[in-house]
Amino acid sequence: MANYKYALLLTVVGLISAPYSQAFPLKIMKPRPEATPQSEAPPPLTTGIPEGKIEQEQPKPVRELSKTALRSLYDPLEFGENDRLESTKDLHRALDLIRMPPQNFELKSIGDLIVSLRRKITDSPRSAALRIRLGTFLYIAGDSQGAGQEIRHAISFDPSNYVAHALMAKILSEIGDTQASELEFKQALKIAPDQALVHVMQAECMNSRGDMSEAINEYRRAIGIQPSAEALSGLADCLLQASDTIGAVKAARQAVSLDPSSGRAHVSLTKALLKYGEKETPMRTARQATLLNPTSADSHVVLGQSLFTRGDVRGAVEEFRQAVSLDPLNAQAHNDLGYALYSKGDMLSAINEFRLALRINPRLGEARNNLEVAIYGLSSGKRRQ
Repeated sequence: MANYKYALLLTVVGLISAPYSQAFPLKIMKPRPEATPQSEAPPPLTTGIPEGKIEQEQPKPVRELSKTALRSLYDPLEFGENDRLESTKDLHRALDLIRMPPQNFELKSIGDLIVSLRRKITDSPRSAALRIRLGTFLYIAGDSQGAGQEIRHAISFDPSNYVAHALMAKILSEIGDTQASELEFKQALKIAPDQALVHVMQAECMNSRGDMSEAINEYRRAIGIQPSAEALSGLADCLLQASDTIGAVKAARQAVSLDPSSGRAHVSLTKALLKYGEKETPMRTARQATLLNPTSADSHVVLGQSLFTRGDVRGAVEEFRQAVSLDPLNAQAHNDLGYALYSKGDMLSAINEFRLALRINPRLGEARNNLEVAIYGLSSGKRRQ
């Protein structure tokens, strides 16, 4: 028994002393000393966000937003066989759809659109635009293989359609075929080298598989072609993961300045400011993010983080629960919810959330660290309150 306790002690000492780079590393609960006037704090950063009360707006229902997104891609379907889906606007439409959580959509609406598109394809079987739209809706429905087949058909009918190559590259990246994905991105950029959005898509795929330096370079190429809030926000997120907090804050501020209506830009700015050590400003940018994009799980995650930083644990738990309800597959939301529950003493629920986070994303190191520390805390005699 003595050897067992000694081994446990060594384990937790190692966990506590290990460096963490994530937003919410868990530690054994200890009282926090009150800040003193002499304590050092980073100087506040201006954000370009005006001071004052943020007017509350009535958020639109998730289903209504998703139907609007569906119609934006479906409405222009009345065209001839020779018309092509290749503009940046069309690519944005498809990407907006495939980035939305699947639970945001009504399966009946998706099914109706798929049936209608298949009928149109029967009349125009060689229409790349129709195939791309059908592939997009199949992807939303969860049929990645069917989506890939339709996009492949689109490429065979229209080999110079960079939209089809870009979407195919994204699908291949998500199923783990990195080499084939890179070849499709290379082909898309060969056809349309000045399309910044293709560089953004490639950077996102690189980031998702952990190629941080390559993702940063790709985002910078996109910004060099055409600065956008999307590219600057992505760059800020990557710089934050690379521990360049100042660079992340600057990039996120530029994103907000370029597009004040971008919820994602406000999310990136909030994360960067929290990492920098700000407490007041992140609350404003996070609340603005939830107003601009109320159906975004990431918006609620950063608002929860901001509330937690200010000591409002109950409010943080509510926001993390909202994030999980919007996107049950958001590993960061589950991890942060577990962290907040742990701080309340709810050990068993916290452990469950950390386990869920790891099942969704086994590479989320902070969830693994938090789980180990929480299990040790439970084994040390702490129980659910």
